[in-house]
Amino acid sequence: MSNMLTLDSKILNGESIQMNNGLTDVFINVLVLSGSNIAQTIDQKRLIVWLAEKDQSKVGIGTVGFDICDMPWNVQTFDQDKNFLIKTVLGAKNRLLWECLDYRPNEEILFPCLDKFIVLLSQMDKYDVQPQILQEWLAEEGLTFQKCPKHHAFLTYFGCQICNNS
Repeated sequence: MSNMLTLDSKILNGESIQMNNGLTDVFINVLVLSGSNIAQTIDQKRLIVWLAEKDQSKVGIGTVGFDICDMPWNVQTFDQDKNFLIKTVLGAKNRLLWECLDYRPNEEILFPCLDKFIVLLSQMDKYDVQPQILQEWLAEEGLTFQKCPKHHAFLTYFGCQICNNS
């Protein structure tokens, strides 16, 4: 099984990132480490918690692919938050907090996926935001933005995504 990330799966022949389950875990782990470290606003923290919820150990392998337009974007802060996610990816590529991992990610496989994620993020604009997604997601969440003491990553209702996948 594998996971696919797209800007919007309704776009025929749109660009995508396809990753096996192990690579998906690494991809999410490094983004969560980086984003948890640099997030400043509530909206930025929400985006990282949403990514951390893509925890295959809890929701099932091969089930955490997503469309970027389905993330809980806030239309009022979209440009700032999109830039934040791009910085999050760059932080991951700079190995931000990788020393917290109990493995060394394979950069040769991971970095092209991170690069493609930047491309997909860059293609999104605020007209792609679906405000009801944020409202529906917030109705289900009890966000506290607590961090794992070991990984310094935002916790979800599943706990620490990185601990769960160790």
